[in-house]
Amino acid sequence: MVGVGLIGVGFMGGMHFRQYEQLNDRARIAAICDTELDRRAGDWSKVGGNIGDPQANKRDLKGIAQYEDYKQLIADPNVQLVDVCVPTYLHSEIASAALKSGKHVLSEKPMALTVEECDEMLALAAKSPGMFMIGQCVRFWPECAWLKKAIGDKRYGALKALHLRRQAATPDYSLHDWLLDPKLSGGAILDLHVHDTDFALYLLGKPKTVTAQAYQRVPDSYDRVHTLWHYGPELVVQIEGAWDLPSAFGFNMGYTAVFEEAAAIMDMNTGKPLTVYKQDGSTETPQVEGKDGYFNEIAYLLDCIERGETPSISTPDQSREAVVLALAEKQSAQSGKTVAVS
Repeated sequence: MVGVGLIGVGFMGGMHFRQYEQLNDRARIAAICDTELDRRAGDWSKVGGNIGDPQANKRDLKGIAQYEDYKQLIADPNVQLVDVCVPTYLHSEIASAALKSGKHVLSEKPMALTVEECDEMLALAAKSPGMFMIGQCVRFWPECAWLKKAIGDKRYGALKALHLRRQAATPDYSLHDWLLDPKLSGGAILDLHVHDTDFALYLLGKPKTVTAQAYQRVPDSYDRVHTLWHYGPELVVQIEGAWDLPSAFGFNMGYTAVFEEAAAIMDMNTGKPLTVYKQDGSTETPQVEGKDGYFNEIAYLLDCIERGETPSISTPDQSREAVVLALAEKQSAQSGKTVAVS
């Protein structure tokens, strides 16, 4: 049984809390930490997010230690895994402190706001006996895990084109609007779009160059980005990320993958399951396994802890590369030029 210390019980912290509730034969929440008194007390009724959750209300936290200072939670001897779900600008500081303690660490994406912070975290992780993973949940989403296998085994021939998309209404739900401050969140490119930046890396590896167009409503905060990743003349890759849509839109994620012999389409907003459209006019609905990406990523990390195996599906080095690519896209959008990926 792994004792979990959850730092930050806003939208994503609450989401993680509910996964541990489902995994209660393998992990238990030993402590929580939040600067907001009502959240520490289990009142999450005011917490908002871009994915609806009917369970985001109130919790009886009896038997769970409650801290205002994250350092106290990290020092709690009942905590073996520190789960960091705080605003992005605090990821490096808090995850680094947890790594120094020698405990296992799961930290939300993006890894950090800068490559330099990522490198500092990697250096600490190399010295720490604990497991370290960034919460890149899309790699663990059942439909996305299916696509990884379909590309790898070429069941429909070679991949010819890929369009990843992540679209949302403007995130006006964060505490003190930290998401809308690019100095705190990195804007849509680092907060929202980085999911698909990481997923494309997982599927295809690093591109040779990237070309991006984007626009900003607040200085240095891009609200929409469209990027072409260049691998060569035989593959077209476009990644779209935006949080500029009206509030009534809500949230959507999906992909279109065109192979030599078929096309696979997943789109959350249509309500249709993942569907493969074949050249002969027939369709198939692949059976995908597992729950959602949040559950699967946490279950996977618990597997690694129990087995004493370093996580390989998502590694901190790869999460660093996702930050590198997202910042390269931002550089391309700012300069109007194609940017080489080192």
